[in-house]
Order: sequence, then structure tokens, then C-alpha cells
Amino acid sequence: MTGIRNILKGDFVKSVAVLMTGTVLAQVISYALWPIIADYYNQSQMADFNLYMRVISFIGALATARFEMSLPLPKSDSHSFLLFRLSLKIAMITLLISGIAGLVYFWVVSGTFNYFLFGLLSLLSAFFVVFINLGTNWAIRKGEFSRISYSRITNSVISNSLRLGFGLLHWGSFGIIFASLLGYFASSLGFVKDFLSNNILYKHLKSKRKTFALATEYREFPLVSLPHVLIDLGRDLLVAFMIIYFFGKDVFGSYGFSLMMLSVPIAIIGQAISQVFFKKCSDIVNKGEAAEPLLIQTMKTLIALSIVPFLILFFWGEPIFTFVFDAEWTVAGRLSEIMAIYMFFNFVISPISNLPIILNRQRAYLILGIVNNSIQLFFLGLLPFWVDRSLENFESILWGMSIAQSVLLIYTSFLFIKFARDGRKVV
Repeated sequence: MTGIRNILKGDFVKSVAVLMTGTVLAQVISYALWPIIADYYNQSQMADFNLYMRVISFIGALATARFEMSLPLPKSDSHSFLLFRLSLKIAMITLLISGIAGLVYFWVVSGTFNYFLFGLLSLLSAFFVVFINLGTNWAIRKGEFSRISYSRITNSVISNSLRLGFGLLHWGSFGIIFASLLGYFASSLGFVKDFLSNNILYKHLKSKRKTFALATEYREFPLVSLPHVLIDLGRDLLVAFMIIYFFGKDVFGSYGFSLMMLSVPIAIIGQAISQVFFKKCSDIVNKGEAAEPLLIQTMKTLIALSIVPFLILFFWGEPIFTFVFDAEWTVAGRLSEIMAIYMFFNFVISPISNLPIILNRQRAYLILGIVNNSIQLFFLGLLPFWVDRSLENFESILWGMSIAQSVLLIYTSFLFIKFARDGRKVV
């Protein structure tokens, strides 16, 4: 217990502070500019942007088979770097296949240049996202949280400045997507440099047998964690298409913008805590100590930090959005009020969602993910067939979905506490 208290009072808090300094600065820049940026892009263009973000998230997760999440776990840096190389090789093959599939779709089905351009920008963005994900997890392993902060600040400054500039030039959907691509490119450069340096350092470390043994040891990532993530991200893509199909592109634009703004606390605080929690919890479990005290303290901290902001959004989301982003985004503000309850619980769970990975409980977490996806697909995929496809009915459906998902997340929190109490499951 004394060791846990020391982590919470010293190392843990210091590491979170380093990450949060960069993350907060990046997000302050981002959300200081978004009220201006939003004036130059309409709901339809925002819908294209949100669809692009979901596509690159899906490809980026698929590309490495989730082996990047294993990098902080091995006891040896050399073993971890073998997994780094393996992840990168898998990513190159996946992106190549995705590119070929995209070309085939363009020539056979689409034939529209806009689809080709969208696919090209998405594929290039996914390539840089892969390096960011790999570099971030390697930095977590090494405790180099300042590198992660620098990457986020770089991405925020460049992408948001260019979004504003391209908005002034009226470049529309292409402008906001191309700005994001350039932000990812700049953000990945530091991690690419680190990889090249480490590749020289470990140039003699080339063992197919050991790589295969490590891939086998961490097989839960491609076999369990990857399907879980792909189901979640695939659901996000499907939800986007369903909202556009049933309720129109403008409604999806408002929904996506609202969701993006509600994710501010997760982006500013939750992500920093998540990455530090992953590192500290992995160390604790590897030492044979109990993870429950760290988990409980982290959850209490997250609740204390988020309850007031989400209560404010729950009661006054619509006037806040109207005041900050203009009257065009009034609907987005109303949707933020509906989703505030769910997003509060999501904020508490998201930073500790790596716990099943650390404790070899991915299979149980996969089942929870399937249940959550089923809830969303029921409300957004089936209910629209039985109601008038109006904005009012979309809001009613969103209320039902938000409440159902909140109940599931409450159950998930208690299940995580049980996981932490029981310890790592032997595979």
C-alpha cells in the first residue's frame, strides 16, 4: 500500500502533469480556434470531416493488429522493439492491401474523383496515425511523456491553423481534411526519427523465432483486442452511414460536431491519465501487486474532474453551443445535452479501458463491446424504420441510446473493480 501511495503522490501525478501540460495546451489551441473555424465550414462539410476521422481510425487500428498496445508490457526493451518492428511490417502490408482495394473500388464502382481523393487522403493519414500510435506506446514504455505532449501540440497547432487558413480560402471538405493530414504528418515526424534511431541501436536484433514467440505470447491483441476495436470502430462507421441515410447529412454533421466537442475532457485529461495509468498499472501487476487501489483512486479522480463540466453541458448545452459556435450549431448543442450523461460515464471508463489488456481480460471486455454495439445498432439501425425520420425523433432515439449506454458503463465500472481485485488471469 505504501508503494501505491508513493506512486500516486509522486511519479504518477508528475507523469500525468507532463502529459496534461502538452495535452491541455494542444486542446486549448484547438478549441480556442474551433469557434472561428466552425464559421467557415457548414454541417455537410463537418459530416465529411467526421466520416474521414472514422475511416482513418478504423484503418489505423486494423493496420497493426493491435500489437502496438503490447509495447509497454514486455520486461525487456529488446523484446518490445521486436514487437514494434512486427507491428510496422503488418501495417505496411495492411495499408498496401487497403490501397489496392481502394483503387479497385474507384475504377469498378465509383469512378468519381472526389472518392479517389477522399480515399488517398484517408490512406496517407492512416499511415501517419500508425507511426503516432506506435511511437506513443514506445514513449509510454520508456516513460518519455514529454515526447507525446510535443507530438500533440505540433498536431494541434498545424492542423488547426491550416483548417482556419483553408477555411478562409473556402476549400470546403478538402481543406479541413487536408489540414488534418498535414497535422498528422508533422506530429509523426518525431516518432519516425525515434524509430530510425532505435532501429540502428537494435540493428543486430533480428530473430524470427523470438518474434514469433512474442507474437504468440501476446496473441490476445490480434485475436481478441483487435476484433473488439474493429467492432467498435466499424460500428462508428456504420452509425455514420445510418444517420446520413435515415436523417440526412446535416443531422450527422451536428451529431458528429457535438460528439467531438463533448470529447474535450477525454482529450485534455482522460487520454493523459489513460497512458500514465497503463504504464503504472502494468508495472504494478508485473511486480505482483494489487491493481485495485490504483484503479479506485484513478476513478475517483476522474469523477471529481468531470462531474461539474458535464452537468453544465446537460443543463445548458444548447445556449453554450449557440453562443460559442453561432446559431448554425444550435442543434449540436441540443444533442450535447442529450449525450452529456453517457459521455460523463464514458469519461470515467475510457482512461482505464486498458485494464482488461493488462489483466488478460480482453475476452470479457469484448463481450461488453458487442453489447454496447448492439445497443447503438438497435437504436440507430432498427428504430428509424418504425418512426418518422425527423430531427425530433432522432433526438428521442438519442435519449434512449444515451440512457441504455450509461447503464452499461456503470456495470462496466463495477466489473473493472472486480477484475482488479482478482488480478491477472492466467492464459
